[in-house]
Amino acid sequence: MKIIKTANKITSELLNKKKIGFIPTMGCLHDGHVSLIRKSKKKKLLTIVSIFVNPFQFNNKKDFKKYPKTISSDLKICKKNKVDYVYLPKEKDIYPEKKIIIKNKIHYFKNYMEGKFRPGHFEGVIEVVKRLLSHVKTNYLFLGKKDYQQLIVIRKYIENVDSKIKVIPCDTIRAKNGVALSSRNKFLDQKSLNIAGKVINFLKKNKSQIIKSKNNILFLKKIKELGANKVDYLSAFNLKKLKKTNKPSVNTRVFLAYHLHGVRLIDNF
Repeated sequence: MKIIKTANKITSELLNKKKIGFIPTMGCLHDGHVSLIRKSKKKKLLTIVSIFVNPFQFNNKKDFKKYPKTISSDLKICKKNKVDYVYLPKEKDIYPEKKIIIKNKIHYFKNYMEGKFRPGHFEGVIEVVKRLLSHVKTNYLFLGKKDYQQLIVIRKYIENVDSKIKVIPCDTIRAKNGVALSSRNKFLDQKSLNIAGKVINFLKKNKSQIIKSKNNILFLKKIKELGANKVDYLSAFNLKKLKKTNKPSVNTRVFLAYHLHGVRLIDNF
């Protein structure tokens, strides 16, 4: 496994290489990330993992500063899973300009779900993805469905720039109690994780009613009764039409964002 720390070096290393699989991450790797790595390796691809905590997708500077950084264990996980290259750029490699002006316009979810509650978030995501893809000339981009809204926005961006990169959506990996694995779970104690499990399993059992419901007040009340401090949204969304829906279908997913003891969690199913 090679560790590369500069943009020029990773680009030159991958020059003329074919069949590349790329997994962009913000580190604090867990089994969800490992599943993406394994999918790339199963396709017999040269597998690259990047670790970079992108400041421009955080709405809160405190949230950015406290984001867990576990480089040592991340590298061990990558090595154990036979990653070929780990790209560890510094901020100046991704954003060499003295003044960063983000011009991306994201129309999907603009006033809805994450777009509503985290203004500028998706613009920051696309900015870093655009720059990482200019360094890592990949054929396949592996993204987890746990961040499904982000997955849709990135896939639409790649389609719009007429890129030949193939986006590979990968299933959400969950703990035994149903909670989606997330780097932010590190901030939760066992009691909080148990509450999260109860919330997710309640919603899974009632997803049809949630989708059909035109008013989620009773569901929101139940989530709070189970122990959540606050719910940002609980919404059904048609992935094909890219709009809210009240009709269950193979294209419909339920999206959730809620707060638990100072930690904001998102999920979908």
